[in-house]
Amino acid sequence: MTTDYFAELKKQPYNRFVAPKPYSFDLNEDMVKMLRTEFNADKVSGELMEAIKGKSKHEAPKVAEAFFKQMGARWMNRTIQLADEYSDRTIEMIMETVDRNCKQFLIFPHVLQRYVEVANLANQDFLKLPITLDNMYELSYRVPKCALYAKITEKAGAEFAGLMTCKNYCLTALDVAQKKIEVDTLLTMPAETVKNKFCEFSMKKL
Repeated sequence: MTTDYFAELKKQPYNRFVAPKPYSFDLNEDMVKMLRTEFNADKVSGELMEAIKGKSKHEAPKVAEAFFKQMGARWMNRTIQLADEYSDRTIEMIMETVDRNCKQFLIFPHVLQRYVEVANLANQDFLKLPITLDNMYELSYRVPKCALYAKITEKAGAEFAGLMTCKNYCLTALDVAQKKIEVDTLLTMPAETVKNKFCEFSMKKL
């Protein structure tokens, strides 16, 4: 007669793990609301219009580029501050992982991806950022139907929006994020909304 070892094991008592606090694997709603209040597309485009008000056709793009670089840094710095303050179990598990040298080895791409996702959920209308590539060498994503681009088109016109000065907003933000995690990347923009109907950003680890 064959003994059912699993049946015997099931009869033995065992201690169940009880989490010290309720775990949440979702982004904190209050954090997202705060970022949306500060950096929603309507607000940012409104501040842009104030910045280029009265500027000539030649001056306005340069002013807009400088505006977006400054605003992009503010946007990502605020995102990082709140993302670190309002932690969740998903990012906690990532930060707990270490390699054989006792160094966190999932910083790239996962921590960078978290900052990127939180930032874009703050000023876009979609609920999920389309990640197109996510591995230890590269992180890339797309922004479809950009809410900010639409607002710039509405307020400043299609011709001005088509100059894509707003790309400095995202590129500067990504530069701030990579410096925060202390990982150098080759930052490129393979696609632009004016040409491709979506923006795509790529960060390849150097």
